[in-house]
This record gives sequence, C-alpha cells and structure tokens, in this order.
Amino acid sequence: MRIFMAKNTSRARDRAVRAYMAAHGVPLSEARRAVAGQAQNDEERGTEWDGFTAEERRRWEETKLSDLATRQELRLLGEVAAELGRCMYELDVLRWNDEPVILSDPDAPDDRVVPRLPRCSDRQDQAWRARMARAFCDLADDLRAGKAPIARCHAEDLALMIAAQKVREVVEQARETADDPYAVNPGDKPKDAASHLADWYPGLGRVSLRRKDAFTYEALEEALLGAAEIYLLWDDDQGFECPDHPLGWSMMHEDMRPERWFDTFATTLPRDPKRGFPDKVWPRLTDHARRSLEQEPVWLGAGPGPDRQPDPADALTCRRPDENAPLGTVSAANFLVAAWRQQVLTLIGDAMREQHHVWHVQSTDQAWERDGRAVLSDVPAIAVAQARRLMPQATPGDGEVMEVYWARPAPAGHYYRPLWFRVKVWKIEDHSAGPRDVPWMRVQWADGTLSGISFTDIVAIRRPTDDALSPWASVTGELETMPTLDDYRRPNEDEEPGSD
Repeated sequence: MRIFMAKNTSRARDRAVRAYMAAHGVPLSEARRAVAGQAQNDEERGTEWDGFTAEERRRWEETKLSDLATRQELRLLGEVAAELGRCMYELDVLRWNDEPVILSDPDAPDDRVVPRLPRCSDRQDQAWRARMARAFCDLADDLRAGKAPIARCHAEDLALMIAAQKVREVVEQARETADDPYAVNPGDKPKDAASHLADWYPGLGRVSLRRKDAFTYEALEEALLGAAEIYLLWDDDQGFECPDHPLGWSMMHEDMRPERWFDTFATTLPRDPKRGFPDKVWPRLTDHARRSLEQEPVWLGAGPGPDRQPDPADALTCRRPDENAPLGTVSAANFLVAAWRQQVLTLIGDAMREQHHVWHVQSTDQAWERDGRAVLSDVPAIAVAQARRLMPQATPGDGEVMEVYWARPAPAGHYYRPLWFRVKVWKIEDHSAGPRDVPWMRVQWADGTLSGISFTDIVAIRRPTDDALSPWASVTGELETMPTLDDYRRPNEDEEPGSD
C-alpha cells in the first residue's frame, strides 16, 4: 500500500511539473524547484484548521477533521450549507429588503432560512440578512476546500447548527421516502434512502446510512461551535439576547444582540472582507444595504457596541445636535423593551393569519394597511425612514395623530410598563441634544404640552381609532414600574440569611 501511494504521489508531482513547464515555458529543473516550493508552502499553510489563530491552531495539531465527521458527512453538510445560503439570498434577503420581517405562517417552507433563525433577528435590515446568508456560503466554501467548518462568529455558529439540522431532516426524509410504498411510480424499482440522497445531491455519490450516528454531526458541533449557548435564543421572546438580561448575562457574559453576531471570535481569524457577495445579488440590494456593506467592519474580537452608554462624566451633558453626525441607536433601551417589540411583532403576524387570512406577508406596508400596527426596525436609518413613511403628516405645519406603545423611563433606571398613548407627532428628529444623541419624536399631548419620545423607548405604533389625544401624565405613580437588573439580583427579604 505504501509503494502504491508513493507511485501515485510521484505521478501527480510529474504532472504538476509538466503543467508548470507548459504554462511558464521554463526548463525542467526550474519547474521542479517551483513545484517543490509550492508543495512546501501548501504543507506549511494548508491545514484543516486554518480558520484558527496560530496559538489556537496548535491545540488542534493532533486532531484530524476525519475524527469529527466522515468525508461524505462533510460533503453533504457543505452542499446543504450552500443551498441554504442561495435560498436565503433569493427568498429572504431580496424579498424583505430593509424592513422588519413579519412571519404569519408557522409552517414556513423548508427552503426558507429566516424562520429558522432566532426571532430577535427579525428587526434587522437587508444588509444584515445578506451577511447572514454569506455565513452559510462561507462555511460551504471551507468544506469544499477541505477545511474544517470553523464558526468564526455567532452568525456562523447559527449557520453551522442550522445546516446540520437541515442535513438531519434531509436524511430522515430520505428514509421516509424509501419506506413509503406510494413514493415509487408503477414499474419503477424501489430505492433505498442512500439512493434518494444520491439523486437529490448528485455530487454526493453513494453514501452509507448503516451507522445509527451517521449524519448527526454531534462530535463536529461540540468541537467547532464557538458559543453553543446561542441555542438559548431560539423560541425566546424575553429579550434574552440583551446584555442587561439577568439570566442571559449570567449564562453567556456577552452581548448576543443580532448586530453583534458578526464579531470575529478571539480564537479565529477574520475572513477576507473583500470576498464580496454574489454578482446576481449585489445589484439587486437596496442603496442603504450596499452602503452598509461597503463600510463593513472587520472585528478582531469583541469591540465596543454600537450603542455604548455615555461615560459617567458626560451622562448629564447636553449639547447642540450635530446634524452631520451618524444617527444614534434605536435599539431597545433594555431587554424588556426588546422583548415587548418581539412579542408585538409576533402578534402582528398572528393577526395577519387569523384575522386577515394572509399567510404570506409580503411587506410591513401590507401589514400596516391590514392590521394598522408596526414595529420599527432596530437599524437607525431604516427606523427613521419607516416612521416618516408611516406618518407622512408628521410635520410642524400639520402633525400626525398616532398611538405609540411607549415604555416611559422612570427614576433610578426603572421603566414603566408600556401603554398605548395617543399623541400628535409634530416632527421626527434625527438627532437630540443629549445626553445621548438618538432619534426621537416631537409630540403634543391633550393639554397642548410638547415633549419628546425617544425611539429607544418605543415598542410599537398603530393607527388611532379617533382624534382624542391622551393627557400628559407627569405623575410617576400613575404607572407601574418594571423591575431593574438589581431587583432580579436582590435576595428575598423573607428569607433568613444563610437559609436554604
């Protein structure tokens, strides 16, 4: 066997030498030196663990990718990851543009990717969804190149988990099809599950399904997922992703909001920022998405968040708004506001299906026309544009009567439970005078009082049923305050110290 392998290696080297001579027109000796140098360089840098940093790669020197999954399992995983990436580009990225996603069909087709993601990502824009689709394609490219599908950020963590789950579903579907007597046309020879897989994925070849753990990817996921705790975001509508969520922070100790999912892990290398997007997709993206992606940062580990709190020294400082500055954050002020936003977005989807009989919502404008409610995007430019489009009369000369589901800030870091307030929106402002420069609405109350409502405190908006405005409630005791992080950590006063 060793002699046979040596002969094959020698023949491959001879072919490479002849090809180099033909391509460059150099003598045999020079071609041999060049090919030998290329082989040495490939050996030095061409490892399965190239996605890791040099220090982390040394920890994997004794591990082979074949110890985690078979060649056929890796090939099918790559095929499915590439398929999911293509489907997300076509069915999710280009369909929803920059608006928040409204899911009204609980049984979405299997080729839809957005329904497989945690719901906290529904309020992102097209640029975010394009980067998520590319995460699937990046893993597929790694597998095609014979590299380990190393998740380099939380988005790729999710992509790896979703692709592995999709493979498990495909294998189970192949087994069910093989056992279904009605799945065979009269006169055709029945096929086993492996044959169905080969038909569905021609590049896969013949596979073996005899092992019970075939195509489960348990070892692969356990080894290569950067933060397995991200699975906790599925089926969550309690703001678990926010860094101020007491349970979420105690388990993960990091900001898990979707805008941070593309931060490169400290143990991995950032991907090439110039790898771009498919030629068929890029021209069809919105102008906002293309501008955002052209300015895409490459994080070398966790950096400061996009909505960092002001320093204590500047906390009470007011300044003149800088109209040329980038828009400030519109992300939820805390995990409670984030949770309420997602819950209302889910209610809108349920109402579209059950009350308006719309199973496939095409846009947020369609939901606004039918249901009259909207949750604004978590992306500043999109949220401001969305608010101006839904409230075209919100100008100083006219004003737009609107109901705002508002979580009012309260003293000592508390927030009131959100209530619907009917106000007249006079203007939508891009900048504020501080202490944080964030977009806000200038509103009028029933007594003529003018005040401001920050986008960070708005859960949702809806069309009013009449023109009677809400009175300005300045007394803090009228509303029930929500608990703060300290309240969650405060021990029960009824318990004796040290009692179990």
